[in-house]
Amino acid sequence: MKPNLQFKSSLILDNHPMKCVNPKMKIHYYMVLEYFVKQFEDNEYTNFRLNEYRDILLEDSQKPDVTNIPIDNLIRSMLNCTLKPWKKKYRYLIMCDIALILLDEINIQKAADSMKLFLSKGKQKQIDVVLSVLKNDKFDKNSINFAADLIEQYRNNYHFLKRPELRFIVTANMSAGKTTLVNALIGKSLARTSQEACTGNICYIYNKPFEDNHIHFETSQVNLDADVSDIKSVNWTSVTSTAAYFSHLSEHKFRICIIDTPGVNSTLNKKHGEITREAIKDESYHKLIYVLNANKLGTDEEIKYLKWISENVSMDKIIFVLNKLDDFKSTEDDIEASIKGVRNDLLNLGYENPIICPLSAYFALLIKLKHEGGKLTEDEEDEYVLYTKKFSRPFYNLLKYYEGIEGDINDDEMISMSKKCGLYGLENMLFGGEL
Repeated sequence: MKPNLQFKSSLILDNHPMKCVNPKMKIHYYMVLEYFVKQFEDNEYTNFRLNEYRDILLEDSQKPDVTNIPIDNLIRSMLNCTLKPWKKKYRYLIMCDIALILLDEINIQKAADSMKLFLSKGKQKQIDVVLSVLKNDKFDKNSINFAADLIEQYRNNYHFLKRPELRFIVTANMSAGKTTLVNALIGKSLARTSQEACTGNICYIYNKPFEDNHIHFETSQVNLDADVSDIKSVNWTSVTSTAAYFSHLSEHKFRICIIDTPGVNSTLNKKHGEITREAIKDESYHKLIYVLNANKLGTDEEIKYLKWISENVSMDKIIFVLNKLDDFKSTEDDIEASIKGVRNDLLNLGYENPIICPLSAYFALLIKLKHEGGKLTEDEEDEYVLYTKKFSRPFYNLLKYYEGIEGDINDDEMISMSKKCGLYGLENMLFGGEL
């Protein structure tokens, strides 16, 4: 499943300049926008985007009817009016909005060429100026100050969608904390946990260029304004795609796709293991993240699956995450010995120089939610305080197991705790390198 550009894009219309004009002009503006968009792309994605514009610009009771006004006359009146020179800003705004909806450069250029047919030669050059400003950061966006926000949003989408995509497939036995890890990498509780109906098929989770407080979700239909309850209420028997802004500990230069897979040892549905193995063999990805439960190592099922992975995945693609080390007790357990034991087991199974990343995925998720403005429950707030105290103790400090990552007295609480729980080192390993 490869969603199109709109699915992975971000858009904020709350402060759109057209919100301040009179109702009649809003209707005309929407009709012109819809005309140029649908000329070159008319699908469920563009329709959803157009509905967002309709919601922000029009009252619920207003239903624009293009049959009442010849569209050609309406376009000329709005975009090429010589008697009302202040209307010239609409040419710029329309072009920006067309670009934000279509995103595809070829279709944007076609729409621009179509618009030029309604304009005089002098005004046609203004459309070319808008296109140049949209794509080229060398041009000052404030030169078209009333459209500066739309230009900045397009630039963010444009540059983001041109980045290379890093793809990670995540796998584990049941209850290893796989979906908690996925949620921690995203910074939102989007993947389903073991307390809910577990993932029953492949889910592709894409990041977006900036936070617009919208989650995109696709099964048999597209929803560009989903919420967590929408996602978790779906029957996950089919392949799904989700897109949301990922909160990161540091900037990086990639788009990201996380491929979430079913637990391979489900007693309720043996087909889950088949789906996961098929995805691991057939999907394209840069790294496979194998999540190990530090409390349940060495089971026959685990050994069998690890052996299968070693035989079907290139060794340089595999990263092991040793999760749930927060459950260890300083009086009874030894984190360093456990990591060495896992390394020896993997060596015995044929893995060469296995990469092992110790982690508390649950604390990592709490850190992201806390510091990205996510609402924690009272229990989660209490647990955040407890885990902060716990990982401030030397026994639980996982920072020493990551090469090249050091603590700094100037680190704020989020960075300091993310280093100590293993999240910072893991994200640096996943997102900080080259393709």
